[in-house]
Amino acid sequence: MIKWAKRLLPVVILFLAAVPCSAKEKNTVAVLPFSVHSGENIDYVRQGILDMLSSRIYVADKIEVVGKDAVAAALRDTGAKELSLSDVYAVGKKLNADYVVWGSITKIGNSISIDGKLVDVAAYKSTVSLFTQSQGMDEVIPKINDFAQRIDAHILGVAPGALQTAEAQPAAPQTAQTAPALSKESEIISGMRKSRKGTFTAAINPDYINSDQVVDRRGFWMSQKFPTEFKGMDIGDVNGDKLNETVMIDDHNVIIYQLKGKEFKHIETIKGSAHEDYIAVDVADINGNGIKEIFVTSLSRSSIRSFVLEYRDKKFVKIADLPWCLRVINRVDGPILLGQQFGTDSVFNTPIHEIVWNNGKYQEGRRMKIPLGLSIYGLTIDELITGSSEKIIALDEYDHLLVLEQTDKPLGKVRIFGGSPELLYKSDETFGGCNTMFEISDHDIGPDREKMSAFINLRILTYDLNKDGKKEIIIVKNLSASGRLMRSVKLFTSSEVYNLEWDGLGLYENWKTRKIDGDVADYQVYDIDNDGQQEIVMAIVMATGGMLQGRSVVVYFKFNQPQPAAPEGGR
Repeated sequence: MIKWAKRLLPVVILFLAAVPCSAKEKNTVAVLPFSVHSGENIDYVRQGILDMLSSRIYVADKIEVVGKDAVAAALRDTGAKELSLSDVYAVGKKLNADYVVWGSITKIGNSISIDGKLVDVAAYKSTVSLFTQSQGMDEVIPKINDFAQRIDAHILGVAPGALQTAEAQPAAPQTAQTAPALSKESEIISGMRKSRKGTFTAAINPDYINSDQVVDRRGFWMSQKFPTEFKGMDIGDVNGDKLNETVMIDDHNVIIYQLKGKEFKHIETIKGSAHEDYIAVDVADINGNGIKEIFVTSLSRSSIRSFVLEYRDKKFVKIADLPWCLRVINRVDGPILLGQQFGTDSVFNTPIHEIVWNNGKYQEGRRMKIPLGLSIYGLTIDELITGSSEKIIALDEYDHLLVLEQTDKPLGKVRIFGGSPELLYKSDETFGGCNTMFEISDHDIGPDREKMSAFINLRILTYDLNKDGKKEIIIVKNLSASGRLMRSVKLFTSSEVYNLEWDGLGLYENWKTRKIDGDVADYQVYDIDNDGQQEIVMAIVMATGGMLQGRSVVVYFKFNQPQPAAPEGGR
């Protein structure tokens, strides 16, 4: 019996060695965004690898992947721009993760190098690694898939070949739960293979997306040309007929149209005086009576002379004069009206307040937690991920796009060298840009009065176009052949529309439109033609200033809609 026991002992030892040491029913993995070393913007590769690894590593009831928001928060807490190995372990412990995946991407020309590691947080060691050099994404994708497979095999304690890849697995029934995930992953892979931006979550009509293909005009509509220069535009039901109207302003007039089918029908023009300069318009029901008001920001010399129009007794009447620059933004709980007055040292270096309807009039309400130094023009506040805290998304005075935590700190203390906890992101490139500029007198005394100037920047919109629970930022970039060096001169002559998405660490580009002739004066995402579907609507100035008469148009592009299967023999 003892002899048999001795003979069996090596077999038992070998058997025990093959059994995973961990008896945990479920392991948690944190996938960190890979650091990037490249002279070009390759966020599409970084994001694609992150999404692929997260999708492929996850195993139902066995391996859980930490959410992006939690990872981003833990990374911010480190305060490190480049993670060390000790930082990685610290992040893993903070997230209560059993394992952490991290690495780097290097792109030189067409060559892409990826260095990835799986680290065991408790054991404090690297257990699975990947290093690959490839020429193009078609070579990278199988390596990433193999890396994820080896990670799962290690964690689950099985041979790597025992796990099938997603492509090799039998096709599962496409339920409401599985279909979106598969669709998303196919978009990621497709985008990485194309090695260009604009492929992940594009929902705008693809005929209008910047691509190598010839642009088709389907889904495109343009109004007649207006012999004026539009300064602003908004959309909503302003006369109580249950249909949306388009409200435009030029220097001195409010112009209301309604689109029915392809006909842009004139409703009314409310003329102002020649000494007034209209610079912005918004539409919202702030007084809560069921009819949307028209808020016009108007200047007269150095004073703010804003006013409110409302449809009463079958006509538009002025119901209030307001001493603030005005802007409506859409928050999670609905639209709110913001107001801002002029500063003394710079135009918009003043607090921003909510303007509320109280006791039958508009009043200055709570001060918003927005840094002093930001303008209400080129700013919004919204969730970028459902259930997360609301963020400030704003353009600074140099047209760089910022993502901020809500704070009372002045912009100068938020935008300090090295960053602050409140500044989550600042873009390298510029967005927005507008030809609408005005001057005010700081000290309006005698011939030596000092003047300040400012631009009315474009609004920023947030919208969940692909219905994935994350709002994208829709923003216009007006373009100039001479750049933005001469800020006091109107130079913008063309434009692009961008769709940007927040991943917890920064913004990456989903898509952008082709270049548009003319600068965008204002834009909205709204159902302009009352067909129940949202459109991107733009007020575009085709010619402006100098010897030319102003010329403007309204343009919209349809979003993609799921199409029914075509009958046999084609449509």
